[in-house]
Amino acid sequence: MLNHDTMPLSNQQIKTLQAYRQKKFRREDDVFVAETPKVVEMLLDAPLSLHALYALPGYAETAARRFPACVPQLQVITEKELSRISGLTTPQQVFGVWAQPHRRLTPKEAFHGLSLVLDGLQDPGNLGTIIRIADWFGIDRLICSEDTADAFQPKCVQASMGAVARLPVYYTDLPPAAAEAPDGFPFYGTFLEGENLFTQPLATTDAWYCIGNESHGIRPATAALINRKIHIPTFAPVSEPNRPHAAESLNAAVAAGILCAQIRAHIGA
Repeated sequence: MLNHDTMPLSNQQIKTLQAYRQKKFRREDDVFVAETPKVVEMLLDAPLSLHALYALPGYAETAARRFPACVPQLQVITEKELSRISGLTTPQQVFGVWAQPHRRLTPKEAFHGLSLVLDGLQDPGNLGTIIRIADWFGIDRLICSEDTADAFQPKCVQASMGAVARLPVYYTDLPPAAAEAPDGFPFYGTFLEGENLFTQPLATTDAWYCIGNESHGIRPATAALINRKIHIPTFAPVSEPNRPHAAESLNAAVAAGILCAQIRAHIGA
């Protein structure tokens, strides 16, 4: 049985855990945080370094039973303490702190397998959803411009449902990284003037597939290196009185889902 006779969280501990909602403080301590049993369990299953796990009594017993290695870092807390450290509107049983993994993208890895490339994506919720989608469809990695949202921002970690622990995410200066590609390496990008995604042959082994910023798309410096422009066309009727115009564009995560599904369709089951 887990020992429930633990000291309450100090005010300093609470302030520190609250501060991890901000990138500055996560970077200072080189950590990230996650909440909810489903996300936490995905992370506990991954080869990540756990710093601390704070849980309500009922879930603490479950965590200790399912993940005995976490017991030395596990502290039982009260609902009031959880509500103070949680970033969620409705806290859910557990709050964890992990060491943030650091990955360096090498040319050997960058151009081996399928990479989803994000150029300037700003919304952490969109990024988290894209990470979850890419993991689901078996994409090998995510390559992000340096100004793309932080993959270990709490909202992103939650939106990824823990997939950020499974899918390697790299940050790099995209144009110089892309310039290192072998001759003829397929670099796809989504553009309004691109070819119809559903009628184009797609590379299914080694390739980059790029999605741009939610508002401005792919930047010129990155676009200059893209050699295969594709587009997700609309099929919305435009002649009906109540539907005079099709939607102007797709949400970045939705576009990523369609793109990944189409790549997987070309690969086959």
